[in-house]
Amino acid sequence: MATERKHELNVYFLNVKFVLILLVVTANLLEPMIGGNLYANAGYEAIYTFHIPVFVLVMGYFSKPFKLDSEGLKVMSTLLYQYILFQTLYSAADYLLFRAAGVVHSFFIPYSMLWFVLSHLFWRLLLLLFVRLPHPIVLAVLLGIAVGYWPDAGGWMSISRTFVFFPFFLAGYSIRLFKDWTALSRLIRPFAVIALAALTTALWMGVRIDPGWLYGNTSYSALGHTEWYAGVFRAGTYLLQSAAAVCFLALITWRAGRITEWGKRTVYVFLLQGFVIKSCIALGLFYRIETPLEVAFILLGGVMLTLLLSTRRASALGKPWIEPDFRLLNRTALAKK
Repeated sequence: MATERKHELNVYFLNVKFVLILLVVTANLLEPMIGGNLYANAGYEAIYTFHIPVFVLVMGYFSKPFKLDSEGLKVMSTLLYQYILFQTLYSAADYLLFRAAGVVHSFFIPYSMLWFVLSHLFWRLLLLLFVRLPHPIVLAVLLGIAVGYWPDAGGWMSISRTFVFFPFFLAGYSIRLFKDWTALSRLIRPFAVIALAALTTALWMGVRIDPGWLYGNTSYSALGHTEWYAGVFRAGTYLLQSAAAVCFLALITWRAGRITEWGKRTVYVFLLQGFVIKSCIALGLFYRIETPLEVAFILLGGVMLTLLLSTRRASALGKPWIEPDFRLLNRTALAKK
């Protein structure tokens, strides 16, 4: 029974992973248009209310069990390797081609979405400590609130985001406790559709959420709040993100299908899509996007890009250099000696 339950959860969270990576690409495509397009802005902020927390939660789920044994060290080595490799590649591409404003080329300042890779490494290390503590999620929430008071909290080593989103990582790790989620998700699904539609409509009608609260990468003072109670706003953000995350999760199917297979290959989409999207931005392809039809056309391109990078062919080409087996490399080196 336990094995069957684990398989059911694995299928479900692989489905979640694929839908999330599709939304990551969608948000990245909408971002260049949010300054002057109401439709793009509403969609972008709606996605950001839940897509980072849920992605972190999924990573937490697939992190169990985690130990610093040979398998755990392999995972950590892969994350560190991916961060160094893509930090180098993206920084070089930005310096030579993208020329994005405000970019600091440093291994201590993650480039764009690479903060997630670095934070994932730190979350795994923090997990080793927090699973031994009483009420770890409560403690993680308090640390996520507290880090905002640090004036220098920001992009350096992704420290701010590491602590802000760590509660969701722990929640994913502990997801086995929610044995009735299958039935509950089906029960609240109609309400989830209404809630997410209402949120998107409110954003489309002009309600604004400062993205800085959703990004989790800046201090309270940088967000314009120097009050001693500024942490209350982050607590409110946690509530909004948690509610939106539950609504989103309630919409995902539990059935195995094609998206389940695609969900196994999201790492290639995540690490490679930025080269395509940032090239399009550098070429000025987003400057004249105004109508809903034009926005929809751009998003259709994002769906096609996501599907292309989720294919077995993309996995076969990318795996040897994106996810190398370091243990195999070590054995090969020893054999040559």
